[in-house]
Amino acid sequence: MAQAQVTNADVGVNPTFEQTGATTVSSTGGFFSARAFVNSSTDFTGGTLTYGGSGSPQTLGFVPVDTAWEYGSPQDPSFSDLQTQFPTGAYTFNLTGGAFGPASVTINYAGDAYSNTPELTTDSFTGLQGLKAADPYTVSFNNMVVNSNANLSFIFFSVVNSSNTPVFTQSFLPTDTTSVTIPGGTLLPGQTYTFDLNFDDRITGADPNSGVPTTQFYDTQTLGSFSTAGAVPEPSTWAMLLMGFIGLGGMIRRRAVLGAQAG
Repeated sequence: MAQAQVTNADVGVNPTFEQTGATTVSSTGGFFSARAFVNSSTDFTGGTLTYGGSGSPQTLGFVPVDTAWEYGSPQDPSFSDLQTQFPTGAYTFNLTGGAFGPASVTINYAGDAYSNTPELTTDSFTGLQGLKAADPYTVSFNNMVVNSNANLSFIFFSVVNSSNTPVFTQSFLPTDTTSVTIPGGTLLPGQTYTFDLNFDDRITGADPNSGVPTTQFYDTQTLGSFSTAGAVPEPSTWAMLLMGFIGLGGMIRRRAVLGAQAG
């Protein structure tokens, strides 16, 4: 069947938060995404996503890194507005053209797999600020509450640098995980980083017509920033600096004496 060329599909809402203080976590809205994964870019030439929201249908675009036809909404500052735009109900991927079009896959989106808001503990958030990069550091966070509708759940934690390049990543951690350790030397001194703590509840199933595996997800994400302490000079460097200061002091004194003699 043509539908077999869609290997799996998923839809989900991503609530987003920002932790700006030891106990301050604020909602920043979120975004919606939907993906139909395929084997090759030539299997189909285009497609749409239809659903019960006012923006339906949405045009799907092919994303080579995922090998999938996808739609992703812009970041919405209001999570409640986002839920209104993408309500519960049937979401159908209609793929056309290529070697296997037309094909369709439907996910009956429940939209309620939210657990709780992830955040670092007070001590961990405070400890990251001015962290010595050469030392290992254990980051602790709150317990994940698995939603009763979810049948698959994970925790993700990563640190990215100012160029948005990941420098430390822990993926698919079990839900009873409450800490990760950043090895010493992973970070650089005097740099600003962003941490990303993600609790992911999923509802897995299959399209009853095509049998294509499907997933509904709630990726609840909290971001926060921190800066490492500046580099501390080695003892040998301190000695060189001290000798330089002594030499500079002697030069200043000699110039003062010579100036007095010339006067």
